[in-house]
Formats: sequence, structure tokens, C-alpha cells
Amino acid sequence: MKITAVKPTIISIPRADTLTTSYGSRSDALTVLVEVFTDEGLIGIGQTAVDAPFYGEPAEAIVVNIKHHLGPAIIGQSPLDIERLNRRMVEALPDHLSARAGVDLALWDLKGKALGVPVYQLLGGKYRDGIDLMGFVRHAAPEEMYEAAKATLVETPYPVLKMKVGMDVSGDVARVRAVSEAVMGKAVIQVDGNTGWSLAQAISALSAMDKLGTLGAIEQPVARLDDMAEIARRFGAPVMADEAIYGPEDAIEVVKRGAAQLALLKITKHGGILNVLKIAHIAEAAGIDLSVAIYYDIIAAAAAHIAAALPAIRWPSPPTGLQNTILTESIEPTGLHMPVPEGPGWGVALDYDNVRRFTVPL
Repeated sequence: MKITAVKPTIISIPRADTLTTSYGSRSDALTVLVEVFTDEGLIGIGQTAVDAPFYGEPAEAIVVNIKHHLGPAIIGQSPLDIERLNRRMVEALPDHLSARAGVDLALWDLKGKALGVPVYQLLGGKYRDGIDLMGFVRHAAPEEMYEAAKATLVETPYPVLKMKVGMDVSGDVARVRAVSEAVMGKAVIQVDGNTGWSLAQAISALSAMDKLGTLGAIEQPVARLDDMAEIARRFGAPVMADEAIYGPEDAIEVVKRGAAQLALLKITKHGGILNVLKIAHIAEAAGIDLSVAIYYDIIAAAAAHIAAALPAIRWPSPPTGLQNTILTESIEPTGLHMPVPEGPGWGVALDYDNVRRFTVPL
């Protein structure tokens, strides 16, 4: 079996709610769908997130890079040799992790289909049956977040609620205080700063938040590893690395600096499944617990397969919340757990009517 073509398509699906972070706000989920075709009729499907202009490659650049660099590097090759194909892609276009991730995910799907097994079997077999979930409280006025947090826990008794901070210290503290009053005794709060604070701001804000008694995790409040290590020494709640880790070498630095006790795996940010495995093994060896970002559609299915196979994924993840899907059956998670899809490859299929509906023309 040989690869005959690689097709990228820009997809935009509206979010159920606008996502506001220290980077800015988005009301849609912009991704690039990747299809890898073979001479035996099998098609592998992958997907990569587009986080530009906040960080990473814009969608148009991902499409160009796949069409003109990554696709030509693997066309004519066996899709089963994923390590070798990733090496060819790195040689063709170093450092473009998002573009490479979309192709990498399609290769894993294709290999699972060719062998007739779910991808989690290729990753070592089923350790658990999916992803544990946390809730998410959208950025709003403190009184609105208080009501949203209460309503969320009435509907689903999540052990953790995540919220965004890193925008302004006084406003961040007021919002965390409001959510803390809503969840006291029912859940803990994971605050996600997306590198928005300086070290001085982080210490000031987190000191106030820590006194509230509900701080469960501190996700990437600052950009510098030395500053993260300082925060990890000062506070009892574990620090989670996100933007600090792209490739496996970054995970090694986090471990060496003592900069985090938790880490968030983002499949597309790391460049695909191969790098995720390497990062996960480094983290597990260092005693760092992991969470995996669910995102949407094919990426969500891939996240479930990773969580099913990797023992170190012990920290829950929040759902993304989209209004629709490009899959024939939505796997948007509900409740406290998202099961891994069964079936060969990722165990999901494309709804081509919705693919056409949500395609963004170049």
C-alpha cells in the first residue's frame, strides 16, 4: 500500500460560547482537516487546530505547507512506517508542528484501518476506557460566573472547574472569588493564565486565590520556566505546563527546572502522536501527571485514544463545546467521562455534507 495524495481543507465551526483568554476571544473553532489517500482505497483522516494569531501557524500556511512540503515528502511511501514518515516531514519542513500533526493523525488512522484495530491498540492497548472530564466556566462578570458555576455543578458534579485568568489581577481575583463561593466543598478550581501574568502579578493574584481554599491547579500562569518553578515552590496547588511544552526537549527542561507537577498534552501543538508519546513517557518517568486537551472532532477522538492507552493521564480535561461537527456521529463529551470510540483507526467517520458546509475557501 502506498500513499497517493494528501488533501488539506480549512474548516470553521461555531463555538457554543465565545472563548476568552489572555490571548483574545474566539467564537469559532478553526481547524485544518487532512485526508491521506492510498492506492488500495483506504483513506486516513486527521485534523489540526489553528491557534494563530495567538501562537502557531495560520490556517492558510498550514494548507500551503501540507500541499507543497509535507505531502510530497510522504507520497509514494508506505503509510504504515509512521516514524520514518515523520522524519521525512521534519526534514522537508522543520518546526512546523501544527501542519505536521494533521498529517500524522491521518497516518495513525490509516494504519489502524489497514490493520483493523483501534489506534489505542497501536499505542500499547487499553489501560482505561477514555477521558475523565472537568467543567469549564466561561469568562464573564463575577456574578455571572458565580451563577454559571453553580448551575454547572447542579447539572454535572465535576471534581474540577476550569476558568481563564491572566487578564488583570484584580478582575481575575474577583472572578475566582465568585466561582470559589459557588463551588466550595463541591469542586476545586483550575485557573489557566495562558502566560498572561508577570511573575509579580502571578504571585499577587495566586496568593489571594490560594486563601480562598479552592485552588486545585495553576495552569501556565507565566511564560518563563524559572518563574514557573518559583510559583511551583511557593504554592501548594500543582502547576500545570501548557505553553512551556512543544517538543519532547521542552518536557525535559520542565522536569530539570522543577517547573510543573502537571502537564497538558495538546496533540496538534506537539506535532502529532509520536511526540505526544515521547512527552508522556518523559512526564511519567518524572512523576508528572498529565491531562490531554480534547478540542473537537478527529482531535477529540485522538485524545480519547491517547487517554485510553497512557497511564500517566490522570488529570481530567474540559470539553470544548461546539455547535456542530464534521463527523457522522458527534463525540462531544457529556457527563463525567468521554469514552474512546471503538472501531479501526480513530473509530470515527466524516460527514462530507458538513465538511462542505463548514469549509473555508482559500
